[in-house]
Amino acid sequence: MEEQLEAEEKDWGYDSSDEDYSYDEDSDGQVVRRKSQLPRYHNDTEIPHFSLTMVFRSKNQLVKALKRYGIVTKRSIQFLKSESDRVRAKCGWPGCPWLLYAAKTSRTSRFQIITFNDEHHCAQNRENKLVTAKVIAQRYEHFIVANPMWKIESMKATVLQDMFADVSTSKCKHAKKIVMDKLKAGCRKV
Repeated sequence: MEEQLEAEEKDWGYDSSDEDYSYDEDSDGQVVRRKSQLPRYHNDTEIPHFSLTMVFRSKNQLVKALKRYGIVTKRSIQFLKSESDRVRAKCGWPGCPWLLYAAKTSRTSRFQIITFNDEHHCAQNRENKLVTAKVIAQRYEHFIVANPMWKIESMKATVLQDMFADVSTSKCKHAKKIVMDKLKAGCRKV
């Protein structure tokens, strides 16, 4: 739903009405929108980057960015005390100072990073709980469809090599089932 709304906003050529913008008049008397001083998150980056005061469209966009960051950087990011109006995430490695705290701004429905420590004092983590069956299914869907007899042990080895994550046999079986069920549902619709 969130992606659909974002896509529609791009098609319309203007932003949603809940934006927190300031307006000025130019020399011709035309009203022009002042650019925001706050950095905005963009989905198109390969590795998500965060900074203090960065603004996100929604909690969902922030959580997705944090999960993607954890998977791409091979870090185990944990979510603590996340509620509807705030998100707190930290590195899962004991003693690592990496921390991000964001909350809904008072003037708009945007989420803004309030506290951020970008230092990792840890190694990449093979026990990454962000690598779920759904993530594996999305990442290797094309390969599973092309090779439905792909052995679970080979899948585990591929996930370990590509995503640096030790995954269980049951997680790989579940990922394979997700892809096959999606394929079967697609065949029935025709």
